Amino acid sequence: MTTLGHEYHRIWFGNASSNLADGITFIALPLLAATLTDSPLAIAALAVAYSAPRVLSVLGIGVLIDRVDRRRLLYLANFSRAAMFAVLAVLVATGAAPLVVLYAVYAFLGIVETVSDSAAFAVLPQAVEPAGLDRANSQIAGTQTVLDEFVGPPLGGFVFAAAAFAPSSLTAAAYLVAGFAYCRLRSSYVVAPDEGAQGSTGVLAAIREGAVWTWRHQVVRLLVVVGAIASVAYMIPFSYLVLYATDELGLSAAGYGFLLSFSALGGLLGSVVATRLRARLGYGWTIVAALSVGAVSFLVISQTTNVVVVAIALATYIAHAVVWNVMAASVRQKATPAAMMGRVGSVSRLLGLIGLTVGAVAGGLLAAHVGYLVPFAVAGGLFAVAATMCAVRIRTLQAWEDEHELATTVAGGGEIRASG
Repeated sequence: MTTLGHEYHRIWFGNASSNLADGITFIALPLLAATLTDSPLAIAALAVAYSAPRVLSVLGIGVLIDRVDRRRLLYLANFSRAAMFAVLAVLVATGAAPLVVLYAVYAFLGIVETVSDSAAFAVLPQAVEPAGLDRANSQIAGTQTVLDEFVGPPLGGFVFAAAAFAPSSLTAAAYLVAGFAYCRLRSSYVVAPDEGAQGSTGVLAAIREGAVWTWRHQVVRLLVVVGAIASVAYMIPFSYLVLYATDELGLSAAGYGFLLSFSALGGLLGSVVATRLRARLGYGWTIVAALSVGAVSFLVISQTTNVVVVAIALATYIAHAVVWNVMAASVRQKATPAAMMGRVGSVSRLLGLIGLTVGAVAGGLLAAHVGYLVPFAVAGGLFAVAATMCAVRIRTLQAWEDEHELATTVAGGGEIRASG
């Protein structure tokens, strides 16, 4: 088994600490907002304040990732978030945090989180050998599931009940720890401008170069398009899931929380089996199988209101999502030149964000006009389309994987001979 190494463990620890902070803010910031206003529109505007800057900045951030020391971006992104939440904690403690401050916090978070996530994705294949990427991505996904779903939100709610400023203080500490973890990275994460790129100097030219490369690479293009479809399909039912759980399933608020916690167990399962599935089936068929499981999970939910069946189906869906994300991430990291990683990733993120928006709108409209069950069937149909697209191109996926494995083996043999 490939040793992942000290650099990976520093990246893992930085990811884990920032994921804990994310989990805390997921519950604590909306609770804080609810103490400042009871307007649904004002609360919903927080999501807009978070999402709009991400959409507007993501392509430019991709260029930044490819031009600046990625290690520096990682620790600066986390130190800046730590400083922001430390200031927020003081403002809340002194009663000087109006709603407009939260809008600014969400906007800043949207941009800096995109920088941090993009840089973390780009440095991983620089720190880990290709043979270890599946395992590294699986471990990071499993840790994220635990901290985002099981640890962060309950902890955020508990400390908020003790003192409204406490979650911000704890979040600042978690981001500070993450920043120090990334500071301890020892390798160079500055990419030569001519490594796999044409050296575009202008920002728009660099963005175009990344988009063109993405479109011309058959495997990466397929995964980016399928990822956008999966984002639409995911958000269709999840945009109104709380109403489905309370009105259709008859769950209380506590019951809804338990449903989400149980479904998150599927994420842990997915992180455990992803690497094993890929070793047995290869990337292509693992991706097809995962997307097919996602389709079946939603189709099952569309046919029943049995809480137990729905809970198992949701857990199965989350398991599929983790396997799909791990496989797609590993393939993109292996296929994309290091100097293009930020821009290619930004194209994928942009289409994913657009997909989430389209899915949210479609989910709300469908739920309002045809009820809560039919949208699950529509989403399941979209996942079936995505699985079919990958199945049709299975030979392309397999040919790329065989070629990559051969190139990796030859390169590894060359290194062994050189060192000998």
